[in-house]
Amino acid sequence: MTHRLIPAFALLIFLGGFLTQGVPPVQAKTPDDQAGNKLTPGTYVPDLVPRRYTEPYVLQRLTERTYWVAVASHNSLFYVGEEGVIVFDPLSAGWGQAVLQAITSVTDLPVSALVYSHFHLDHIADAQVFVDATKSRGASLRIIASAKVAEQIKRYGTPIPSPTEVIEDDPGVVSFEGLRIHVQSTGDSHAPDNSMFLLEQEQVLHYVDSVEPEDLIPYFRLGGILEVGSTTDSLRRSLDMDWRFLSAGHGNVGSKKDIDKHLELIADIRVAAREAMAEEPFDDYVNMEVPDAVVWIAAHEEAIAVRAKNQLRPKYGESLRFDVTMDSHIIMMVGDIGHFGGQ
Repeated sequence: MTHRLIPAFALLIFLGGFLTQGVPPVQAKTPDDQAGNKLTPGTYVPDLVPRRYTEPYVLQRLTERTYWVAVASHNSLFYVGEEGVIVFDPLSAGWGQAVLQAITSVTDLPVSALVYSHFHLDHIADAQVFVDATKSRGASLRIIASAKVAEQIKRYGTPIPSPTEVIEDDPGVVSFEGLRIHVQSTGDSHAPDNSMFLLEQEQVLHYVDSVEPEDLIPYFRLGGILEVGSTTDSLRRSLDMDWRFLSAGHGNVGSKKDIDKHLELIADIRVAAREAMAEEPFDDYVNMEVPDAVVWIAAHEEAIAVRAKNQLRPKYGESLRFDVTMDSHIIMMVGDIGHFGGQ
């Protein structure tokens, strides 16, 4: 079984062109005039799944100054200060323009700072949109990133705006108009440079590609990770931080219950995979008529996935994603168990 991760960004480009056609202009407002109530911690934005694919953007106020915005499959976050706005991840595929429109529906203030969470283009490729918007207002844009993100941008030479402000310390702190933003590497295996950002006074955590709140069952391979241990360690570490809202880059607005649910999902997949592995001895798939161990391994993993899915189906089978991505989660777990063991 193969899951082609590389073409996924091309799909985002297509979706961006399709979903941002005819985005209507909006009238600017001040923060005090913003329609919509603050979200109660631990609850979800209602009816998000159909809305995010049929509306130009879905805007949700979290606190007095922090807003979450969904555009198609991705999410961004912004904080409105006294003099400007800081945005966490500019998105891609033309969706950055929709994020800008969401901001102008809240405030006339310019975007004065932009944060890169990690160097995956689906979250940051529209950075130039924000550079141009800020420049058109006669201002310059702070582009903030960790040293690891800056290194990745330099390594790949991708033509996106380089950070103007690199956070060398890990963990570190950056300030925006009095807001203290704690920054630290996630240490997970989704990306070598992934960082989490805790907006201290707002009690909001921006930790992208960690979990998918409300959707629960994530993208292929448990969200594109390479191994499980560092990811579960990072998720548990996030639970020790002081926050009420999670901005995860995908899914709904989250809370600590979503981290707990994801950890439970991982544990359930591990148990199901182990039991299926015990019932499907590898020797049964050794076929000397096809003398290639990779072929044997693939057949073995497919059989394990069938057994493990049957065990997981009663609890998770109602999800639209169950029959689409669960095989990849199980096979990823089989490899993790094979490489690292663990309980």
